Amino acid sequence: MGINEKLLRVGVAGVGTMGRHHVRLVGQSPGVALVGFYDPDPARADEICRLHGCPCFDTLSELIDRADALTVAAPTSLHAEIGSQCLEHGLHLMMEKPLAHDLDAAARLVELAQQAGVVLMVGHVERYNPAVAKLIEILRENREEIISIDARRLAPFDGSRCMDVDVLHDLLIHDIDLALEIADSPIKAVSAAGRAVFSSRLDMANVRIEFQNRVTAVFWTGKCSPRKVRSLTVTTPTRYLTADTLAHALTVYSAEQLPAMIDGVCFMGNIRQETIQVPEEEPLRREFDDFFRAIQQGSKPIVDGQRALRALKALTLVGRSISEGGATVEEEK
Repeated sequence: MGINEKLLRVGVAGVGTMGRHHVRLVGQSPGVALVGFYDPDPARADEICRLHGCPCFDTLSELIDRADALTVAAPTSLHAEIGSQCLEHGLHLMMEKPLAHDLDAAARLVELAQQAGVVLMVGHVERYNPAVAKLIEILRENREEIISIDARRLAPFDGSRCMDVDVLHDLLIHDIDLALEIADSPIKAVSAAGRAVFSSRLDMANVRIEFQNRVTAVFWTGKCSPRKVRSLTVTTPTRYLTADTLAHALTVYSAEQLPAMIDGVCFMGNIRQETIQVPEEEPLRREFDDFFRAIQQGSKPIVDGQRALRALKALTLVGRSISEGGATVEEEK
């Protein structure tokens, strides 16, 4: 059966660890036709062809010629090259995070998308984690001062994936993006330490960001831990919200009585714990739904090119601090 021209024709570039899920989800999405994929690894391409029954193109150019939109799960070092080729041909683009390997390349992709009038979305998949989405929803519905953000993202070392980038671009970028969204303030100062452990690049980093509205965010990031950890905690004067993004679980501790002197003792009282129910939904599926909705309905995706560029700018400050021995660096005005 031929592809219905009324459907959004979508291709996938790169079918490795993440890309294979791209192929699966594009193929399952209503209103969308999977035109095929491109991957330079013949063995991997053959495996995906047999698994999903879709064509593999010999070149990226051939795939681009057949598609209206492309999702990219190629190594970060290739994002700028692939992204430019897609955008210059007027394709909508969903790029796995980070947007590009450096700020100049990322800014160029944003500029190209604006010139072409197409959707440029970046796959910061934690934005679509049900526990994180619910945490942000609660903070917005009952607004109060954010005191602190604590993000922990640890994983065992895996020499088979993301070896072209350091832990900042591989893992920390997720939590930087979340902190920028939650703090909702320009950065005032960044200090960080990091080191290589099992590779020639940074494998771990401890980071502190102070925002202009006095929110403090602390990040513990590493791919050298025997235990996988994914947690996001936000503290306000009356609440402590903690999300386990591996378990898709959210717990909220609330103080109904703020600190007051009683019998000569100052304490916070009537603290209750509540486990918040969150939907059992695959974050990546929600991400793809957002991308296709942005194209078909003209809506704005949660993380567009500008938001992704902002996260990369913050990441650059972290890198500067580490390279300068933990010096405090400030965002340029």
